[in-house]
Amino acid sequence: MNKKIKTLVFISSLAFGQQALAAACSAEPITGTTDCWGIPDTYTITLFEMGVCNNISDQSSTVPDLANSCQTAYLNTSGATVDIENNVTGELSGGTTTRPEENTYAYGFMKVDAKVIMKHQATFAAEITGSGDPNGTGTTCWTNGNQSPGGETTDCGSAEDANPQNMNVFILSLLCGSPVGNFYCRYENDAEGLDNTYAWLVDANGNASTNPNYSETAGDVKYLIGIAKFNEPKAVNDTSTGMQAQYRVSRGLNVDFTLPPATASNEVNFNLQEFKVITTITTD
Repeated sequence: MNKKIKTLVFISSLAFGQQALAAACSAEPITGTTDCWGIPDTYTITLFEMGVCNNISDQSSTVPDLANSCQTAYLNTSGATVDIENNVTGELSGGTTTRPEENTYAYGFMKVDAKVIMKHQATFAAEITGSGDPNGTGTTCWTNGNQSPGGETTDCGSAEDANPQNMNVFILSLLCGSPVGNFYCRYENDAEGLDNTYAWLVDANGNASTNPNYSETAGDVKYLIGIAKFNEPKAVNDTSTGMQAQYRVSRGLNVDFTLPPATASNEVNFNLQEFKVITTITTD
């Protein structure tokens, strides 16, 4: 397998925070005041590990034993920064690549930091009020640097006033309908036909998170582990030359008109909707 792993991953639909997705936003200037999704200008993920697996109990909230069930193809203990701009994934650098044992694998996995970074600016057809404090009003809105969750992520004003800042987004829970639980979720029957995906939030020691706080403290949230059950098992053999990974953030940005402390339909708050990932074994 190539010593350099290109950045092209898809594990499957990881839709954090909302199980019922909103509709796509209109082309800019955005019309209406109904929750919608769009592509953030920039989106940054920190990747620590990815590879392929067998013998995963995907219906269980017990954190999988990656060391014994998986073969690691890429490892960076310090974390590799993956930048996605306008839905295009940048190059992955650093870390160690290892060729998995020749086998047919039923699953792919990734381990990322539970903090992602987003930055965005959008225009609206009518004046809108931002969720920031103090509230500003205008037809241009941007991330103001406040974190999400928090409810005060967005400033609005004139285009000349726009000053988009990086927004830290902490994935502190997986609020899905089935099963009900904060730290484990199943994302199945994806509308785009992607692999079923299973997600666990874990602490700095790799144990299941029990507290919705982001820190290195035992029990808090530090990492997200996502595992996809491939629709078609993937073989690693003599013809395999690499493992590719690409992140998709087509619905990465949630333009939210209903999240408290918003009190009126003309107040907007930018936050995370979802990101997706796909794993490909290449033979080039």
